[in-house]
Amino acid sequence: MYGFSFDRASSVQDAVAKAAKGSQLLAGGQTLLASMKQRLTSPESLVDLSSIADLQGICKDGNAIVIGAMTRHQDVANNKEIQSTIPGLARLAGGIGDRQVRAMGTMGGSVANNDPAACYPSGVLGLGATIKTNRREIAADSFFQGMFSTALEPGELIVAIRFPIPKASGYAAACIALCIARHICCQN
Repeated sequence: MYGFSFDRASSVQDAVAKAAKGSQLLAGGQTLLASMKQRLTSPESLVDLSSIADLQGICKDGNAIVIGAMTRHQDVANNKEIQSTIPGLARLAGGIGDRQVRAMGTMGGSVANNDPAACYPSGVLGLGATIKTNRREIAADSFFQGMFSTALEPGELIVAIRFPIPKASGYAAACIALCIARHICCQN
């Protein structure tokens, strides 16, 4: 890697102000740091969002579950409310990467990057979630615009994602579905 400055944001407003000055926002870092190691991106300054309490947590709000952008994958997977109301989302989160990735990676970082290899974008779309930013709310269908591309504008930061509670949910990893489909196709 190469040299860069590192700072922590104390609030959403602080993070947005630092990003406006050219800093790259750092959530869990699971995508960003790997991209930096491969020299696919080279920010001069990183701003860590992990100490912003307003971006963390899970709560039930009416007929929805609201998950803060800095909520870690392991917290989504292990949350009893999510396990009972949206079990497919809990299963999705529990199958992301390995234990270390689940301990550091965040829902907001995954959704903001819209990496086609990530699981959350499909879950957000499939469950008809709404992405809440510091400026507005965006329906999932309008948020994801292409690989690594979203409707986020400069100075806009995901603060939470609101999932309506479905009548039922489930999750099967794409590689499992591919193996099953391949097995069925190869048998005929």
